[in-house]
Amino acid sequence: MKNIFRKMVTTFLMIVITLSLAACGAKHQAVKPDKNPKKIVVDKNYTADLKKENGVQVGQVYVQNNMAIATMVLKDNVSDSDAKKLADKYAVELKKAYKDMKVNVQAVRKGKNVVNITK
Repeated sequence: MKNIFRKMVTTFLMIVITLSLAACGAKHQAVKPDKNPKKIVVDKNYTADLKKENGVQVGQVYVQNNMAIATMVLKDNVSDSDAKKLADKYAVELKKAYKDMKVNVQAVRKGKNVVNITK
């Protein structure tokens, strides 16, 4: 009986460890780019996350021409340092999800580009 219990606990722990390691990867699964490089494919999951961010008025994450791109229009009261932190956050997350693509993150405030990161 103890042996069966020990095997069950061991199996359960292995499953938990595997799931936790899988969760450390990209937050969302990457969308597949269109065969036409001019066509935009919107990443709805990352776009939804971006729109929920504090200080973001409008935003979109999409794939085009073998590049993952995040664009955001920030509210007027967002500081340069907060804009940079937010752009860095999405650059890192998108690079995890889109390993084989270039990543570009742009943030605009008051009609001016305040952050432009390419990885």
